[in-house]
Amino acid sequence: MSKDLNSAQLWVSNSHVGGHNIQIGYASGDVNVTIKTSPDRPQSTYHRSYIADQLIRECSKRREILRRVPGVTQEQANLSKEFDFNNPDDLISLSSGKVVALVGPMGAGKSDVSNLWLANRCREFAEDDGKPLPLWIEARNISTDLESWITSRIDSSTLASVGVLLVIDGIDETSKGAQLVEECEILTARWPKSQILITGRPGVFFDHIECVHLESWSEDTAFEMIRKVTGSSHIYPHSYPPQIVEAVRRPLFAMLVVSIHSAHESVPTTSAGLIQHCALRSLGRSSDSWREFFPLLRRIAIASVTNDGNVALAEVGGEAIRHSLQETRLVAFSEHKVSFTLSLFEQWFAAEALLQGEVHLDHILSDIASFAKWRYVLALSMQTGSFEQIDDIMNILAKWNPGAAAWVVREGIERPFGNKNSSSELPAWKAVATRLHRAMASWCTGVGDLAPVATMLDAGKNATDHLKLHLAVEETGNRFIYAWEQGNWDSKNISHLSHPQELIERGIGVGSSPAPAGDAWVWGWTLHYIQRRIERNLPNALHLHAPLGGVIETEYAWAVIYALLRRRSFLRTEPVEVDELKALMREIREKAHEHGPAEDYAYRYGASRRITRLDLIFIGEWLNRQREGSLIPPWPSVDVERPSSGWVWKLYTPERLLELTRFVYARALDAYSEMMSTLFRNFTYTLSHSSLLPATLKGSLHAGESDSFTDGPVLDYCLIPLADTESSQSRVDITLTQSREVQIPQEHEKDMPYFRRFRIDNPERAPFSFHGWTHTALHIWESRPATNIAFQWISSDLRSLGFVNHLPRDLR
Repeated sequence: MSKDLNSAQLWVSNSHVGGHNIQIGYASGDVNVTIKTSPDRPQSTYHRSYIADQLIRECSKRREILRRVPGVTQEQANLSKEFDFNNPDDLISLSSGKVVALVGPMGAGKSDVSNLWLANRCREFAEDDGKPLPLWIEARNISTDLESWITSRIDSSTLASVGVLLVIDGIDETSKGAQLVEECEILTARWPKSQILITGRPGVFFDHIECVHLESWSEDTAFEMIRKVTGSSHIYPHSYPPQIVEAVRRPLFAMLVVSIHSAHESVPTTSAGLIQHCALRSLGRSSDSWREFFPLLRRIAIASVTNDGNVALAEVGGEAIRHSLQETRLVAFSEHKVSFTLSLFEQWFAAEALLQGEVHLDHILSDIASFAKWRYVLALSMQTGSFEQIDDIMNILAKWNPGAAAWVVREGIERPFGNKNSSSELPAWKAVATRLHRAMASWCTGVGDLAPVATMLDAGKNATDHLKLHLAVEETGNRFIYAWEQGNWDSKNISHLSHPQELIERGIGVGSSPAPAGDAWVWGWTLHYIQRRIERNLPNALHLHAPLGGVIETEYAWAVIYALLRRRSFLRTEPVEVDELKALMREIREKAHEHGPAEDYAYRYGASRRITRLDLIFIGEWLNRQREGSLIPPWPSVDVERPSSGWVWKLYTPERLLELTRFVYARALDAYSEMMSTLFRNFTYTLSHSSLLPATLKGSLHAGESDSFTDGPVLDYCLIPLADTESSQSRVDITLTQSREVQIPQEHEKDMPYFRRFRIDNPERAPFSFHGWTHTALHIWESRPATNIAFQWISSDLRSLGFVNHLPRDLR
C-alpha cells in the first residue's frame, strides 16, 4: 500500500489508536490508515479492517470507563455490559445526509448506547469499502467550527467518495452546542454521504432535528442488573428510598448503587447523594491526600466548566499531581491536559465549589452566555446544597433573570432528581412561611410587569412590603394550609393562618399542600404556583398590558366589535360606523341592567365569544381614541367571488393569500415585540424567539392547488437574525412556491452566514437562540391571527424554560 496518501491528519476520538497518532486518506479506491508511531520513527500503513478493529476496541474501552465508576471492579463492569437493554440498531437509524440526536437526561446511557452503535458501524466499515469513515468526537474537544475541524483532518476526496460517520458526544457540555448542531447540518448537506449522530440532554436541539429519546430502564430491569453485577439475590426496590428507585432506572446511577453496595455501605436517600458518596469515597477521606485533593478537584471543575473542559495540567498543579489524581479514577489525562472521566463528577465538584464560595455568583451571572455554561452546575446545587445555600443562590438568580431561574428549578428539581410522590415532615409554620415568602417575593421582583398575571401582586407594588402570606402547618407535620394576599406596606408579611374561614369570607383563596421532598422544594412549589396562574391568566391579560394602538390591542378590539356586530367571519371587511356601534353598546348595557348589577354580567348576543362589561369599557375607550367616524378592518379582503369549494382559502387568489400571509406574520412579529417590551421585558434573551429579534421571517407559501382539505395552504418559515442588530424593525420575506416539499438542509446552508455573524456579534444571545424551520398548515383565519401566532411563540419559549407546562389553545 502507498504510504504517500496526501491526506490531512485525523485524530480518531481526539486521542490515539493503540497509543499512536493516525491519519486517514482515500487512495486507489480504498481507505488506508497511516499510523505515526512517533515523530522520529517511520510511518506504518494499515488496511481498514485493522483500523476498524482498533476503533471497536476504543468503543469498548470508553464503555468500560463509563461503567467502572469508583468502587466498581473490572469484573463488575464487564458483567454490566451484558445488560444492553437498548439495542442501538433498533433505536438509531441513520441514512446518508442525515443528522439524528440521541436525547436523554444525565446518566441515561447516551454515551454507552452510541459507543455500542458506533462499534457496529465499524464492523460494517471493515467489510464494505463504500461505508463512511467512523469517527468519535467529544463535543468539547472541537476547538474550531466543525467544518474546519473535519476538513483540516481529512481530505475532500475521501469526504466526497464515502463521507464520514460521525458521533459527537455531549453537545450539552459545551457552550458551542447550538453552533455545532447547525454545523452538523452544513456538513451533511455539503458531503451528503456523511451521517452524524449527536448526543445531549433534552432541550438543546432545534425543533426540526430528528430526536431519538433514550427511555429509562424499567424498574425490574434496573434491579435485575444490580443483582447480577453485585452477586446479591436480595436486592429489591422496596429496600431503597423512592428517589433512588427512580434514579437507578438510568444505567449510570445503577452503577453508583453497585459501587455503594459492594462497599457494604448504606445507600443515600437522593440520587445527588449517590454522586457525592462515590466522589468522596474515591478520594479516600481517611487518607492523607483528602485535604489536598478535594479543593484541587474543585479548582479543576471550575476551570473545566469555565473553559468548556479545556484544562491545562500546568494551571492546576502540573505533573506533580498526575499520579495521585489518577488513583482517584475521577479524572483522566491526555498529553498535558486533565479532564473528569464523567461530566457528572465535574458538575458535582463545580457545584461544591459554588456552594463553598470558591466561585462567585456574580461572575456566573455576568451575562447569559456565562450562565449557560454553569446552568447544569446550578441545577445540581439545588440537590447538594443546604436550604440556606439554595435560597441564597436562587433569590439572586430569580431577581436577576426569572427565565434562567425557572430553567434551573425545572432541571434541578423535576429532572433528573425530582420526586413528587414523597413528603417529609415540615418545620414550624414560621420557618416554612419565611422561606416561601422570600422565594415568592424574589419571583415577583424578577418577573416585573408580569407580576399581576403570575402572582397576586399588582403592578408596581414592592413584594417585600405588599406581599402577605398566611400559613399554618397541620398537626401531622406533612401538610400546610396557606393563603396569599396583597397587604398594606405596614402589615406583617407573614402571619399564622388560624381562621381560614375569615379569609374565605374576605374573598381570599385558601389552599392546602403536602410537603414535597428535598431542601429546594419551596422553589419548585412557588414556580408551580406561578405556572398555574400564567396558564390561567395570560390569555385574558395580553390586551390589558399591550401598548396603546399596537397590534394586540387593535386585534382584540376588532374581535369584540365583530362579535357585537354578529359578523361570524374574519373575512368580512365592510366599514363599521362608530356612532352605530356606540348605540349598540348603550342598548346592551341597558338590557344588562334588567338582569342584575352591570358589574356582573357577561353578554353573548348570539356571538361565539363572551362579551363582558370590561370588554364594553375597553371598546368604549378604544373608540374614543379613533379619529374617523367610519372604521375599516385593516386586513386584506377576499378577492374571489365564486370559489371552487367552501374552504376558506379558496376565497383568495394565490397573490391575495400571499398578501394576507405577509400582513399577518409582519404583525405577529410586532405583537411578539409588544409582549417583550411589556410583560416579559425582564426575561431578556432566555426566551428563544426574543433572542433572534430583530429578524427576517423568511418563508415560502404553497397556496394549494386542488379542492381537498389535505391540499390546503402550507407555510414554511424561519427567523433569520438581521446582521444589523441596531435595527429595531423585523421584516417579512415570504414568497409563493409551487412545491410542497420542504428544502430545509439547502435553505439552512444558504442562511448559515447570517447565523454565524449573529453568534459572533451577539454571544450573550446564542445559548437560548434555538432556531429552525417551521412547517405548518396556514392558520390565519381566526379573529386575532397575529396575536395568536405571537402567543404561540412566547408560550413555546416559556414552556422550554418551565414557566408553563402546556401549549395553550388559540385565543378568542
